[in-house]
Amino acid sequence: MSGRKYTLPSFNALAAFEAVARLQGFARAAEELNTSQPAISRHIRNLEIRFGTLLFDRNSSPVRLTGKGQQFYAGMVQGLDVLQDTVRDLARSGNLVTLVCSHSVSHLLLMPRHGQLRKALGPEADLRLLTAEYNLTRSAIDTGADIVFEYAQVPPSEAHVVVCEEEIKPVGTPEVIDQAKGALNGACAPPPLLELSNDNYGWMNWRDWQRAHPGFGGWQVGEQFDSYVYLLEAAAAGAGLGLGWRSFADPYLSRGSLVEMPVSWHSRNTRLYAKLTRFGRSNPAAQRCLGLLEAAFPAGRD
Repeated sequence: MSGRKYTLPSFNALAAFEAVARLQGFARAAEELNTSQPAISRHIRNLEIRFGTLLFDRNSSPVRLTGKGQQFYAGMVQGLDVLQDTVRDLARSGNLVTLVCSHSVSHLLLMPRHGQLRKALGPEADLRLLTAEYNLTRSAIDTGADIVFEYAQVPPSEAHVVVCEEEIKPVGTPEVIDQAKGALNGACAPPPLLELSNDNYGWMNWRDWQRAHPGFGGWQVGEQFDSYVYLLEAAAAGAGLGLGWRSFADPYLSRGSLVEMPVSWHSRNTRLYAKLTRFGRSNPAAQRCLGLLEAAFPAGRD
């Protein structure tokens, strides 16, 4: 072992080559790796100089691997796959449980219960939370995640628990709610609506509420937010009327930072599920964690 010496290119150069080959573009690779296109081009050019051969046909659109490039890519991906499997095996040996969810799920649902989950898992297991934009949580599974949180109207085929039902109603400060009630009665202008700026990917939005409650029709969005946590904070500061998701808004409602419109919760039978991934199915600690999540969210049980 002591006599073994490796003369490999830098990992940054290998990562650049893999991303360009997989995404078939220098700009897309730069975006994924959070670097500049000239930096990606420099890495690829240094590899080509080192090997004395072209790795990409830059005249094609999208860019394609040359024959030598295909040969190098096949060998490199095989080596990276072995390395990835080794990393996952090491994580499994340490009884690591990785949960992937959106920032809102992490901040509003899991963090208040983190100590409870951590204690119940015991000192022999480690609990890790990975957050991602909701539309990217499925991609994050490939990092070796054990449990993923996702919305669906049909229960997953994998082992799962129901975290909560998707039920919504307007919420705001008492002053904003009074203004909203007055607007419904024609006594004043409606308050501005607070809305998420990015796609909801299954979550309901103000259009869904307005279709079910025509009295709110025509009310205008006053401000948009890229995080539901920021939206709730703005609503609690009196910036406008927010759309409250039950369970997510509960901490604000219970301490009086926000109050509900005196109307029924609206639902279309969508649920937030926590489900085991293919990695979680082979991780006993993850299976135990799923059971603990069911105990932590008893109101969401099937």
